[in-house]
Formats: sequence, C-alpha cells, structure tokens
Amino acid sequence: MDKLIIALFETSVALVLFYVVFAFWLKKETFFRENRFYLLLTAGFSLLIPWINFSLPSNISTTVMVYNLLDVVSVSANGYEKSLINTITAWQWIFVVYALGVAVALGLLIVNMVKVTRIDKISHQNFGNKVPNDVRFIEADVVPFSFFNKIYINPNNYTQNQLNDIIAHESVHLRQQHTYDCLFYELLIVFFWFNPIVYKYRASAKELHEFLADEGAIKSGIESIEYQKLLFEQATGLKALALANSFDYSLIKRRLIMITKIKSPKAAKVRLLLFTPVLLGLLMVFACKQNNIEIQNEKAVNSEESVFLDGNDSINRVYNKEKETVQIINDSKGKKIDERVYFIVENMPEFPGGEDAIRLFLAQNIKYPKQAIEKGITGMVYVSFIVNKKGYVKDVQLVKGVDKLLDNEALKVVASIPQWTPGENKGEKVNVSFTVPIKFALN
Repeated sequence: MDKLIIALFETSVALVLFYVVFAFWLKKETFFRENRFYLLLTAGFSLLIPWINFSLPSNISTTVMVYNLLDVVSVSANGYEKSLINTITAWQWIFVVYALGVAVALGLLIVNMVKVTRIDKISHQNFGNKVPNDVRFIEADVVPFSFFNKIYINPNNYTQNQLNDIIAHESVHLRQQHTYDCLFYELLIVFFWFNPIVYKYRASAKELHEFLADEGAIKSGIESIEYQKLLFEQATGLKALALANSFDYSLIKRRLIMITKIKSPKAAKVRLLLFTPVLLGLLMVFACKQNNIEIQNEKAVNSEESVFLDGNDSINRVYNKEKETVQIINDSKGKKIDERVYFIVENMPEFPGGEDAIRLFLAQNIKYPKQAIEKGITGMVYVSFIVNKKGYVKDVQLVKGVDKLLDNEALKVVASIPQWTPGENKGEKVNVSFTVPIKFALN
C-alpha cells in the first residue's frame, strides 16, 4: 500500500518538473507536433520512473540476491511501536481517500463516454453526398467535435462554406488520432486526480490539438483570412464535450494568435532537450540506490549462485524451473543441511493479520541497543528466514548486516516470529523463504 503511494508521489513530482520545462520554454513555440509528443513522452516517463531501479558501483563487491522481500520495518532510538501503528493507519486512510478519488474520476470518464455514445446513436450520416462519409449529423446544440474516426456536427448552425472549413479542421484530428491522446490524459487524471498538473497536461494537449488542426486546415487550401473570420464569428456559448476533440471556441484568442504568429526557428527545437537533465536528475533521486543488494522477487532459471555472508559461512543456491531451490547451508564447522526451499508456491504462507501484522510485531519487539545509540550506529539489516512445513520460522540468517549490535537484535527478534499458516505446493506443505529489511535510524 505504502509502495503504491510512494510511486504516485514520485510520478507526480516528475510530472510537475517536466511540465515546468514545457510551460516556461516550449509552450509559446510553434512546433506543435514536437510539443505534442513532448507531453506524451514525459507523461510516459513519469509513469515509469518509480519502477526503474539501478545501483551505482560501491566499494563493497559482494552482491546478494534476495527473494520474497517484505516491507521495510523501521526502528528508531525513540521507540517506533506507536509511530508504526499511526503510520500504517495513516497509509490506510490515504489509500481510502485516493481510492475514492479514483472512483469519482473514473465515474466522470464513464459519464462522458456514455454522452458520446448517446450522441452517436442519435446521429445520422449525410445522404446528400455533400460531406465526407465520416461526418455524422446531429440535432443537439453541441460544439462540432471528432471522436476516433467520426466527426459530429449540427448542420443547421452553419453555412455550407463554414461546414467545409469545420470539417477540414476536424479531419486533422482524425488523421492525427488525437482521440487516443485525449483518452490517455483522461486515464492519467483518473489515477492522479489529486495532482493539479495532470489537468494542465490535458489542457495543454487539447490546445496543441487545436493548433495542429488549424494548421492542417489552412494547409488544405482554406483561405487563412476566412478561417480566422469563422473562428471569430463562431465564438459562441455552445456546450463542448470534455472528452472529445471539439471545435473549441474557448481557445479562440490563442488560436488566432498562433495562426498569425511567425514560426519558431528550427534551432528553437533544441529546447526540447531540456527534459534530459530533468530526467537524469529524477533517475538519480528516485531510481539510483546506493547499496550493494540487488532486490529481486523472481527466481533465476537454471543458474547457480554463491552468496558469502561472512568470512566462514556461505549459501549455495541451485535454481530450477519449478521456482524452487535446493539450499545447501555450509556453516563454519563444515556441517551441511540439504533442504528443499521454495520462493513461490501455489499457496504462500500467511501470517495472522497479514504483512502489516508482521511489521507491527517486529517493531514492537526490536529494541534499539543502547550501545548502538551511544555510538551513533545506523543502517539497514537484511534477515532471511524460512517458514517451514509446520509454519514455524526456522534457519534465520543474516543476509547483510551493519554492526553486531544491530545484527544480533534483528536476528533474535525475527527468530521469535510466531507461527504462520504454512505454504502449500501441489497439495503438499513446503518450506518457503522470505527476507525482511530492518532499518535502524536514530531519529
């Protein structure tokens, strides 16, 4: 739950920064097509950024693969039990509010889709062959608009010349498939309804669609002066549909300015590259992880790996296509234990109360060692354990430690985790491996 909210936050920050570049350096330029794709690409990058992770080289050469990674448990010097409970409750409330917002935004999108569907049902094709076949006539008092491969217009409101000009305009929307852009931004609003920038994205995209359609209509042979006159005369109060590409009269002033504006020099397109430092900065802040542990929740197939825990102990894992391992533990005395351990099974082990309950248990029982507090020792301890066939936690191992004071406290408490409901695979109870990260912080 908290991972989803963090991802939404990271995407929102990226959207804001990318749009700032557009608003200050690109919006007033006349390379409309490039600006259209800038908005689409940066919105797409923003959605991907939370899911991109990479690590920079560090001084520590050991790389550890971990599986079934649980959420981070944070422990502070001031005691974390109460704050963890409050944090979980806060996350839950935030998620509830977010989900309600998504439901409302999705409902509004569906309403708009229904409106277009109803208009399509009451529309009819022109049988007089005076206009193209993709034009549908309607009697409703709405602004002419296009949606996917159809143009909707009330012929009673316009002369034949005006109809031809408007159809030329809307035909550009069809050819350049602006409807798909509109649906993309509508879905962006559904999931990021709380971020005012997504509404700016939609408005700017619609504006660019109109500029492109005006440009295309004039290039088709329409007299520029007559077209500008049509825009001026048709600045009425007719109702526009938010979802569709309308012959929008609310943008008349901007559209008239852009029609008559001197074209931006080609060299100005270099400004589009301004998104590059923003993208690199976002990747460094959100995607780059300064540690030597590679988090992987899926198995390797038909491969072998040796993971060195310290100077004496090691774990050798041999993976196969059944999403399992034969885990051979070699301790410092040379003793070997051969036991089949799974990472993914048909019915995963369940802790009473779920993963949040595990976090609560660990946070309530792990105590920050006084000596570690005095020495200012902090860091992330990774502990692996196996939920065996009877549901008990066994084979607790230190995957990556910080200091013996913190490591021993984490190992002790993880080993005391109560009984689980064991995992099952193909009708048999099996051993399943997990890893939990425990973060020790002084504040």
